[in-house]
Amino acid sequence: MDSYDKALLDYTTRWCNFGGGDEDIFTEFGLTPEVFYRRVLALLEQRFVTELEFPARQYLRAYCTEKLTASAHQRRAHAVGL
Repeated sequence: MDSYDKALLDYTTRWCNFGGGDEDIFTEFGLTPEVFYRRVLALLEQRFVTELEFPARQYLRAYCTEKLTASAHQRRAHAVGL
């Protein structure tokens, strides 16, 4: 894992208990929150992420999935003018 990918995981781990720090993701990583959480999910599926124990990986998977689901709901609501 390169240092950028490690930084993504570290950021997610640090902020997941506080709601995510979404407002700083773009300035920190140059990614939209949606792309950020998709990338973190992809990293969590890779075998080399051994520094995180299974429960931590499971928690982060659920967290990223929740963030992506909320983002999709917001986009749909915005599209229909709610």
